[in-house]
Amino acid sequence: MSDPEFSIIKRAIETALSAEVVDQLGRDTGQCQRARVVTPLRLAVALITALGVAKVESIADLNRQFNHQNRTRTRYKAFWCRLARASFPKFMRRVCGRLLSAFALRTLEPQPGSALSQFEDILIQDGSSFAIRDALAKYWPGRFTKVGPAAVELHVTYSGLQDEVVAVTLTADKESERPYLPAPEELRGKLLLGDRGLGSVRYFRDVRQAGGDFVMRLSRSYNPYVQACYVDGRYVELPEGMRLAEFIAQHPHCAADLDVGFRRGKRLHQFRVTVLPNRERHPTLLCTTLDRQRFPAELVGQLYRFRWQIELCFKEWKSYANLHRFNTGNEHIAEGLIWASLCAALTKRFLAHAAQLVGHVPISTRRVAMCARFVLETLALAILHRPRRLGALLSEALQFLIGNACRAHPDRDRRKGRLRAGLALVGVA
Repeated sequence: MSDPEFSIIKRAIETALSAEVVDQLGRDTGQCQRARVVTPLRLAVALITALGVAKVESIADLNRQFNHQNRTRTRYKAFWCRLARASFPKFMRRVCGRLLSAFALRTLEPQPGSALSQFEDILIQDGSSFAIRDALAKYWPGRFTKVGPAAVELHVTYSGLQDEVVAVTLTADKESERPYLPAPEELRGKLLLGDRGLGSVRYFRDVRQAGGDFVMRLSRSYNPYVQACYVDGRYVELPEGMRLAEFIAQHPHCAADLDVGFRRGKRLHQFRVTVLPNRERHPTLLCTTLDRQRFPAELVGQLYRFRWQIELCFKEWKSYANLHRFNTGNEHIAEGLIWASLCAALTKRFLAHAAQLVGHVPISTRRVAMCARFVLETLALAILHRPRRLGALLSEALQFLIGNACRAHPDRDRRKGRLRAGLALVGVA
């Protein structure tokens, strides 16, 4: 392959997993003082490979992968001791941050003339939690103390146009999600999508003042005043002082576009709320700053459903990158392996995006997550032992993914899938 895209992809891998840089990260974080057998680069690449190619049930699985990949006989205890250091999670978090930066590729773009053309990016915010060993409840307390006394949550900001995560924070599960929302000033020129429970009227106000936009689902605890109502684009007269809950009770199956006012102290904060009936007992309530003329209620609903992309990403992490309860009571190992799992997931999704840009065909990130095990080990060995062969082996790997991981229904994506809100694939006709 001689495409410019291929050169960019190869350089990204060489930059992200450079021996000089990754080994320096190990020294900076205290993971490595002297370069012996278990060097930082060898450790990081072995963990990414092991967690990305097969189910990992124990630390011994990781030790065997390291020994196979580096032709060594490192004993289990020595390997375990390298992971049990307080520096291990710091090191893997730095490696994860490096991959996030180096592997950033724009894979989606607004269609010409689309209303989404006004945004630099579409950000999605959500969290994913899972239980860990009960012995770690002191370090990572969970919300449900009887069922899962120890649990962690990943607070994630996801770029819709990169089709990838751009920021991750790991906390105990009992912590609130709101403090980890993107800062309002970071949303200037961008659109934020979020689930119920994340936002607040104050946050909505700050985002609007900073020049950003949002579509956030409201919980039923919000009960603003309804100031104006539009049904099918027509203004509908309503009694003065009607609350949102009262309007929904009187119009249980009605799709409506409302102007509402949230009273906070002496001030009334005005926003737009779309009411969308669904199969549940209560309708979906979406609060937004989007203009009614450019973004009718139907388009607002389609944009909110685009938020599902982050849920699919979480599923890939847990199903194909070993993000789960690791069998360890050591807090450093548990945290470090979570970051290592994310590194494996980021690497496989990067390969999916690379195959799409090089092959100019729609690629399924899920299918790549499933079949990247056939190419990940070969690429890892090239990075460690045969760097001059990386280009040829990477070309073969991408050709394999192009032939085996295409999206099954690209036309359906445009009709009623993730592209129907006005998005198109970069580099795909």
